[in-house]
Amino acid sequence: MSALPAAGHGILGPVYEDADVEALANEVVPIYLSFFNALALERLILAPQAVVMTCGPLASSIVDGVCDRLPSAIIQAYEPSQAAIRAAMERTSSLPATVDFEVLTALPIKKTDSTFTHALLVHPLAGAAVSLQLMHEAFRLLVPAGQLLYALPLRGSYPEIADMLREYSLKHDNPKFAEAVEIASQSRPTPETLTEELERLGFIDVAVDVELMSVPFDTGRDFASHALFQLIVAPGLGALLGEPGGVLASALDYAKFAVSKYWSEGSFDLTVNIGCATARKP
Repeated sequence: MSALPAAGHGILGPVYEDADVEALANEVVPIYLSFFNALALERLILAPQAVVMTCGPLASSIVDGVCDRLPSAIIQAYEPSQAAIRAAMERTSSLPATVDFEVLTALPIKKTDSTFTHALLVHPLAGAAVSLQLMHEAFRLLVPAGQLLYALPLRGSYPEIADMLREYSLKHDNPKFAEAVEIASQSRPTPETLTEELERLGFIDVAVDVELMSVPFDTGRDFASHALFQLIVAPGLGALLGEPGGVLASALDYAKFAVSKYWSEGSFDLTVNIGCATARKP
């Protein structure tokens, strides 16, 4: 089975099917996405009449936390697929806040300027260009003094998988793909480059906090077959890499095979540098 989901890729990530959304909620949120959510929620500025937008591969996973922090908030959650919305509506039916869900299929977002008091971008599975568009949209849609919270993997994340992709390029004598891997790795922001980009867009009071995270698995095979690899890591790398020479799916399948082989009898830890940027619109 290919490392990439069969469905297409949208603005926020793969267009997940029902089974994918269930796996994300049950398997990926507890060990991975919840940490990104927590960093953003810890830094959420309290406001009595908040209007909040959330974006991400499972944006609804943070809605409960937003409601706890901002009980009277109006929340607009942008999901990557209708399957995510169906599941989200079932999970959030008893929440006190006014919550609306929408599939985000294109940018710009169809909202007027200065709509939201808070914009939460949590781990969108997007390449550099779309990530920049999302930050630009957040600036446009925030009210003056509105808060941006952006949690994402920074440069240096997933080095174990990047090494397997480099190995693939060597075995297949494909220096063009090796170059693409390096470009993709460097396209992830550092705290410094993320700060500079947000300030260039017009944000003020920018701060980026970093936490090193290690996600443990009993073996490499456990990781390679896990929803975290299938639904987050592989499509996220795919969004950064594009598809040079049509080899992306083959390279990701090789990474899956290699991780399973090299860590067949030992534990495997996925390394992630989590960054959480906070900023305000002037």
